[in-house]
Amino acid sequence: MKCCQTFAFILPLLVPMACQGKKDETRYRYIENQTNVGKPPDQPITPTCKPELQVLCSEIQAKIDAKEQEVKTLAEAGDVNALYVAQLDLNELMEIRDSYLKGQLDVTSIQERYASLRQILAAHDEDEPISISYQKEETDAVREVFEAFGELTIDPAIIADSATDRSKTVTYSTPEGETPWAAYWYPKLGKEMYEGENSPLWKLDAWLATQGLASQSVGWENEHYDSGVAGWEGLCDAWAMASILTSEPQRGVTVDGITFTTADLKAIAIKYYEGYKPRIFGRRYQGLAATDGLIQDLRPEAFHRLIEEFLGHQKKPLIIDEEPGPEIWSKPLFRMAFNIHKDPHKPQALIVKAFPWMIRQRPGVNGSSTSLASDLAAPAYEYRLYYDARPTADGRLKILAGEWLSSSVNFHPDMVFLPNGMDNKDQPNPEIHKHGDAIRKLLKLAGMIKP
Repeated sequence: MKCCQTFAFILPLLVPMACQGKKDETRYRYIENQTNVGKPPDQPITPTCKPELQVLCSEIQAKIDAKEQEVKTLAEAGDVNALYVAQLDLNELMEIRDSYLKGQLDVTSIQERYASLRQILAAHDEDEPISISYQKEETDAVREVFEAFGELTIDPAIIADSATDRSKTVTYSTPEGETPWAAYWYPKLGKEMYEGENSPLWKLDAWLATQGLASQSVGWENEHYDSGVAGWEGLCDAWAMASILTSEPQRGVTVDGITFTTADLKAIAIKYYEGYKPRIFGRRYQGLAATDGLIQDLRPEAFHRLIEEFLGHQKKPLIIDEEPGPEIWSKPLFRMAFNIHKDPHKPQALIVKAFPWMIRQRPGVNGSSTSLASDLAAPAYEYRLYYDARPTADGRLKILAGEWLSSSVNFHPDMVFLPNGMDNKDQPNPEIHKHGDAIRKLLKLAGMIKP
């Protein structure tokens, strides 16, 4: 099911989500044998306070318990405005508790941030709610990004006065020639990867034999074929990672008497990266009660900061789960343009129109070179960023919160996946895993991996 939240963005902790029927389009599921995914909301951990901080922790927990009861009472009474303020109070208390649990006593920055958020909330039009109170999982996901790469701040020089002003558009991109490559996504119901003597894995096993290595990758795939999987399950995640970590093969190669086409080489790279454990930011919406209200995750301020860091600073692509539904649609993102202008209706707010360029997976086996004319996916996102009225020391605007707007509420990046190195040690097919070094050698011979 795809989430089609209608009210949860107003009261994200309290209002159940409505869902619409499954779309007809093909869906793709991300491999879920990862230990580096953020702990699901329905599996809470119980951290402990250091002995010297027990009193502080007990005091803040008592305040949290009381505030949670207040939130519950206000929800039952239907007092939306008071509920929103109470929810913001609860968020602050929970962040302070987390700081104490980490042994950090100075919570001034947290208190100042929430004081600014209350000012924004007090100034907004009550007829149009704003989403600046987060679920704890949302807050944690945002803080993980900011702790890793720094807070998001915006240079006033790139802010236009109106939505029609395009003179201050900012564009980030990978260097020319480093565009991710397109390929088939190899659905699990299909057998194109390993069926027949012309299949990629059959050729791989044959080539490995010429190296004195016995491989039964085809046999393993046949033994583990499951006709009960959903039609959208496939290797979309492995393709996306392979497309940003390896170069696109420019021509087929014949190695030790075995001829590999460009489609074969792409398939072997995809299979090599199956099960890869990336670094993940964001929380997956699972379509369960435990994740109701997470439709705004990954929050736009965290996504914006990741784009700045990787496309803007490092000039490297990243991979997104392109919508906040239960299934995972992985796509490599290599270019982003931002138009930022002042929000004419809300104080201390900016409207951002973001235009990503991504490579789409192909509907069938096709080894041709990637073409932006046919392989490009270019949606548009819209979101609002709320900023502190006090600029930073260098005059930039510090972003305090964000919310996805319009169609982007139901169509925005749910998670971001970043590489954890070139090698993969977690392939589910043990034959691929066993011969990883030889497979990398083949990919180097094909020019896909630098020597």
